[in-house]
Amino acid sequence: MQIQKVDPNRESFSEYSLDGTILTIGDIELDLAEEQQDQEIVIPFGTCEGVIHRGLMPCCSYVAEVVIPPRRYEIVEVPDEPGIGTVSSGGTKKKDEEPGTHTENVPLPLDIDSVVLKLWPIVDMPEEKAMEGEENNAE
Repeated sequence: MQIQKVDPNRESFSEYSLDGTILTIGDIELDLAEEQQDQEIVIPFGTCEGVIHRGLMPCCSYVAEVVIPPRRYEIVEVPDEPGIGTVSSGGTKKKDEEPGTHTENVPLPLDIDSVVLKLWPIVDMPEEKAMEGEENNAE
């Protein structure tokens, strides 16, 4: 997994761990392989009053963002099931004498090295400063 720190000069970022395809941020576990779809998926994480949660709310600070690349497929040749007929040019069905093959798109496992975890610095805002900011905004 690629780690990108939005402000690398800062020292304080949320803790995370990765075990296989399970990413843990705060108390939230995310199975990256289950989240992967046919298009890129971006999952934001925010914190409000010290609690990390998936998604963002207006009063939250950004904590992290997970970018999961689109699912990739491999084209695999698969033998036809016996007894399945084919349609001739005249529109009549005939039974295959020899089994044939066809191709299918088979999803590849998630390449964990292609997942990006972006981390934002933790914003420490003492209650006194937060209160002062609210009072100044009220004027």
